[in-house]
Amino acid sequence: MDIKWAAAASAPNEFAATLWRDILIDAGIPAFVRESEAATFLVASAILPASVMVPEDRLEEAKRLLEEIEPADEQPENPDE
Repeated sequence: MDIKWAAAASAPNEFAATLWRDILIDAGIPAFVRESEAATFLVASAILPASVMVPEDRLEEAKRLLEEIEPADEQPENPDE
């Protein structure tokens, strides 16, 4: 049986995509990172977007999980206020 893969998210770079992939795998969702076609050097992988791919039948579940991730730079400066 062939698995049809779909992009659950587009990460700003390969490092973020790898983190997101690991979160999905830890949640039991198969995932892999599809790098940009142009990302042939380490520097390029740090600045070019990458897609996080999951099986089509797990796409909505993966998107919901990734939506729960709040980037550190978007967190309130003083959450106690």
